[in-house]
Parts: sequence; C-alpha cells; structure tokens
Amino acid sequence: MEHLPDNTERSLITGRYGKLLRASSGFLNKKNLPLVREAFTIMLDKHGRKLHDNREPYFCHAVDVACIVAGEMKLGLVSTLAALLNGLTEKEKQVSDFCKSNKSLEIAAILAGLDRIKDLRTDKLHGNADNFISLLLSVSGDVRTVLIQLAGRLQYMRNIESLPQPMQMSISGETAGLYAPLVHRLGLYKIKMELDELSLHYSNPDVYNFLSAGIREAESASRHFFRQFLEPLEAGLSRMGLNYSIKQRTKAVSSVYAKMLKQNIDFSEVYDLFAIRIILFSRPADEKADCWKAYSVVTNIYTPETSRLRDWITIPRPNGYESLHITVRGPSGRWVEVQIRTERMDSEAELGNAAHWRYKGQKGAVETSEWLNSVRKILENPEVSENALQNEKQLQGAAGQIYVFTPEGDLRKLQAESTVLDFAFDVHTSLGATCTGGKVNGKIVPIRHTLKSGDMVEIITSRNQTPNRDWLGWVTTNRAKTKIRRYLKEAEYRQAETGKDIFRRKMSQLKISNQDEVINKMIAHFKLSGPLDLFQQLAENRIEPSHIKDVAFGTLKDSKETEEKPDSKVPKNEPLHPDRTSENVIIVNESSEIEGYKLARCCNPVMGDEIFGFITVSDGIKIHRVNCPNAARMKARYPYRTMEARWTKPAEGTYFLVTIRVSGFDQLGILSSITNMISNELKMDVRSISLDSKGGKFDGIVKVSIRDKKHLEFLLKKLLTIKGIIKASRISSAN
Repeated sequence: MEHLPDNTERSLITGRYGKLLRASSGFLNKKNLPLVREAFTIMLDKHGRKLHDNREPYFCHAVDVACIVAGEMKLGLVSTLAALLNGLTEKEKQVSDFCKSNKSLEIAAILAGLDRIKDLRTDKLHGNADNFISLLLSVSGDVRTVLIQLAGRLQYMRNIESLPQPMQMSISGETAGLYAPLVHRLGLYKIKMELDELSLHYSNPDVYNFLSAGIREAESASRHFFRQFLEPLEAGLSRMGLNYSIKQRTKAVSSVYAKMLKQNIDFSEVYDLFAIRIILFSRPADEKADCWKAYSVVTNIYTPETSRLRDWITIPRPNGYESLHITVRGPSGRWVEVQIRTERMDSEAELGNAAHWRYKGQKGAVETSEWLNSVRKILENPEVSENALQNEKQLQGAAGQIYVFTPEGDLRKLQAESTVLDFAFDVHTSLGATCTGGKVNGKIVPIRHTLKSGDMVEIITSRNQTPNRDWLGWVTTNRAKTKIRRYLKEAEYRQAETGKDIFRRKMSQLKISNQDEVINKMIAHFKLSGPLDLFQQLAENRIEPSHIKDVAFGTLKDSKETEEKPDSKVPKNEPLHPDRTSENVIIVNESSEIEGYKLARCCNPVMGDEIFGFITVSDGIKIHRVNCPNAARMKARYPYRTMEARWTKPAEGTYFLVTIRVSGFDQLGILSSITNMISNELKMDVRSISLDSKGGKFDGIVKVSIRDKKHLEFLLKKLLTIKGIIKASRISSAN
C-alpha cells in the first residue's frame, strides 16, 4: 500500500469498514458495534500495510473473510470477530486484552484453532478429503474454526488472478480436492459451486473457456425449444388448477466437466445441460397428490422413459430428499429431464437439509458425516443461537481418534491417546518392533510419548531393540497390542525350541527313548504348567540340564522337601520382623557372595534396587529385582518359594556389575567420549564396551562396575550429556 496516497488509503479503509457493517447487519446493535470497531482497529494496527501473497492489502483479505462469515454463512458476532482477527495469535497483548476485557474466551480458542490449522501439511492429501475433514475437525476444537478457514479459502480463490499460473494451479487443485468436498457436506452449495467453478477456471482455463462457450451456445440455441416445450405444460398445469412456477436449470461448467470425466464422454454427449423444475405451491396435506397430478400432465403431453422415473415422493431418500424425476421425449425427439416438487421440498433440497452429498454417492466416515450433518442443520436455522455451534465439539472427543502425519506427508488415523510406539506399529510391524523413540515435530521423544492430531512423526529404530512385556502397558491401539503379543509368543516358542534341543541332546546322552515319560516327570517334579514351560526354563537355565538325569532316574529329592525345609524352622503363625534375619527376610551384608545367596543374572540387581529372594531347587537363594522380567511369573507360580529381602549398608569396596545400553546419532570420537567420561571423569571401572554403527546411528553395550543404584542413575544422566547420545538405559542381563 506504500504506493497509495493517504486519501486513497483512507478511502479504502473506510469502504471496507462500511462493507463489514453491512454484512454484519443481521446481528449488529448499539451494544456490540463497539466490539466490531475495536476488533477492526486491532486488525488494522497489527497488519498495517502488510500485503497478502496475492499482493492485496492483508486487512482487505481479513475484512472480506469476516464479511463472508457474517453475510454469506450467516454466522454471528463471535465468528465475525474471530475472522477479523485471524492471522493474529491469542497470545498477542492487544488480542489477549480484547478477549479478556470482553470475557470472550471463545474468540481466543477459535484463534488458537486457526493457528494450529495453519501449520498442517496438506500437500499430500489431494483426493483424500475424508481424512482432511476429520483432521480439521480434530485439530480445530470448534466448528467455527473450520467455517472461518473455509471462508478464508473462498476469499483467496476470488482473488488469485494476480498469482503466477503454477501457484494458481496448485491452489486450485487443493481447493477442488479438499475444501470443496467439505463445503458440500456442510450444505453450503452456493459456495461449493463457486469453489468448483473457480478451481476449474484457474487449474484448466482452456477446458473452462471451451465448455463455457459451448454452454452459452447451447443455451442460445435452446431458447426456442424450451418455449415450445413449456407452452403445453403451462396450459395443462393451469387446467389442473395447480399453483406453480417453472425454473430452467443450467448445469454448471464444473459439473459438466465432472460428468464428462466420470462417464468418459464428449461435451456433445452431455444431454442434461438443462432441466425443467416444476415448483408447486401446495398445502401440506395436498403435496403428494399435487406432485402426481403434475406428473400426469407432463406424461400425457410427452412420452416418458419409464426406466428413468425416480419416485422420492412416496418413499423419500434416507437423507430426506423428496422429488419426482422423469425424463420425457420433447419436440424433435429431444430428451428433457423434468423435476417435480413442492416449494417446501425445493427449499429443503436447495438449502442442504437433504444432505445432497449423500445421494450423490460420496462416502465418508460415519462419525464424520453425522457430526457434519448436525452442524449443517444449525447453519440452516438462523434462529438457533450461535452458542449451539460452540457445543458441537470436535470429532476427536466423540470418536476418540487423532490424525498424524508421516515424514512423507501421508496422513494416518489412530486411536486417541496413541503413543509413538502405536504409530510405529501402525506403519509397519518391523518398524514397531525395533522402535527406540521418535521425532515429533522435529523434537526427539521417547516411545511412550502421547501423540495429538496434526503431529508429524518420524520413528527412530535400532536393530538391537526388541519388544518386551512392558510395551503392552504403553500402547493404546489393538493393532499394536496384537503385534507385540504375537512377537512375545513367537519369542517364547523360539526360546522353547532352544530348550527342547537341550532336552533332546540330554536324552540322547542318557540313551533314553521314552522322552514323554521324562517330560511328564519333570513337569510334575517342578510343578510346571506344561512342556512349553519346561523347555523355556531349560533355555533360561532356571532348570539345570543335569536335573534331567536326576529326575529321570529318581535321584533328585522331591521338590516338596525343598519347599518344606526352610519353613520348618519358623512356626507358621509367627509374625514377620523385617529388621532381623529370618526365613522371610534376607539381609545381604558386606558382600553379594555370601554362601547360599546369589544375584540373579536375569535382572542383575544392584545395591538400592527393591529386591526379593527366590528359593531355587539346587542353587540356593537367588536375589531378584522386584521388576525382574521373571518376577511376576515366579511369584504367581511359586509364591511359597519367594522371600522378602532388603539390602544392608555395603562394606567398603563392594561393587556391582551393570550393563548399560546407549544409542544415538553417530559422532566422530563417540567411543572415546564415552570411555573418557566413565573412566577419567567419573573414575568408574569399564569392564567392556562395544558399539555398532549403521545409517548414521549407533547402538552400544557398556559394562561398568558401580557402587549402588544412585551411582548408576548419576552415570546415566552424565552419559546423556555427551553430544550424540539420545538414550542411555540399564538392561537386565549381565551376560
């Protein structure tokens, strides 16, 4: 606007303000006029002389959008004010003060929703209107946000002639593929038609101009034909005593082109460029009878094609659409479609109550169509308070779904509260099974991070990662849970196969042919659930292979004796005393190698971990962490073999071996950085370290001697300060 003289600029601003007031006349009064003036002033002050990307002053765009919202969509004060302030954030002081002073948190919420929509990637969603609609509804939080966004797109399409042709084509394609279907479903048919016409005009001007010229030529040539066609109809309807009007409908350019593409025909083969609509002014009780009277007049004069009769008077369409459609042969043998309906039926069909998009055969998610239906009904009833729009909450709350983007821009639908891990399994099983974390909107997050609609998610993987039972508590979707369970079950069977090989080799060594008998003896002796349990415990070394021989030949003491022996020292009713050494309380003092007690290798407990003891058959008492992967199974199957345990103060020089997994982005000298940090800075003893690098990322295993759990936690925090490391965690096995 720098080139405009002051008086021209002032005139432009005054003109736009007057246009806004005229469009808002339906709700303006002395009380809310100052609010409109204040919002207009804030918008003008903030946008100043900024230009939109089509080179028009931005404040003109904002005012025009507000006029569409108020005048063409017939929304109220809140929506109009929010449309004026669109492009500003609710966090800006002037906007924030305006919202607070007028107690309008609704405006702030709408602006926040518009801000979220602005950052959505829609470049890969062409032809995927259903997901786009669902995404908009779930991100926006208020249906008025969606309507303002649509008004903005309509205003933009009306003013893109100044943009370069490639931009015009790109914007038009997005409008036709995403925004026009949404407007159609909302029942805003006039706006839908305009968006379709503008989209075709700018995306394919040669086709648009050719068809426009063809329609104008056909219209001119048909004037005499339709006068000749209507004269006997009008006389017949009048003789029947019907009160009526007749409209001639011309098919829109975009509709003609869509039909040509769908049916693969030329323009000359589009026979329904024009149609006749007979509108009857009937009393409610006479509607059906009058429609059939008009039908008899038409078919008495012109020969009908009975196969083309559509009777939606006797049985209306499921969406409520009512009309009689018949195709008849007119003068010169030309076919003409005649539609017969009452004024009420015509009004409902034109305004959208009949959900026109459904009977055209478009399909969408049921929950989405129902939600939009309710919104459309509110839009079509001006007497309904605008508060009713606010009460139509976002789809996410009702249907429990979110919509997130892949790095390539594809949109995926997930259950609400889904995590990065859910998303990984939704994309591919192998991606989920090796997932170690993710990048959400460019920020690294753990696998348990909860996603929200509009997030762009990239998965970080490691070939050393495998699913574990904890994952079942971290995922939300049934798909992810099913795949994790399947993986764990397959892992159990693989492990059981290893145990089965151990068993078979032992049988071969012992030259025992009846393996089933030995299996049954082993199951009975160790009180196992079945062969699978036996083979798993053999694979995990929880049952020594040497015990197979002892059980087979009956030389191993019955497990009952082992169970009862510890309990024989203490009466069953004696209370427990956690502060003294007893059969139920293990105090490990001074050393982890006290006779009769060993640290379990399956979870590798260290000083400070919560622990318990478990009586093994031949290896004394093993100390496990309470969150050991095997803890739940041991406590459930052998509650009589578990014992309470706690640590005492360790003797000077007591150390525990822990295994730590580190992963991240490969950096030059990362191995040296890790060893220097542990050995030189923290003065800890590194027992072994190995790193594996692939595709710019690395995974490593570090074994370190530490004093206790606090010592370990300190080490993990320090490792995360090394550039390139994104994850450092303790793993159970010390092997």
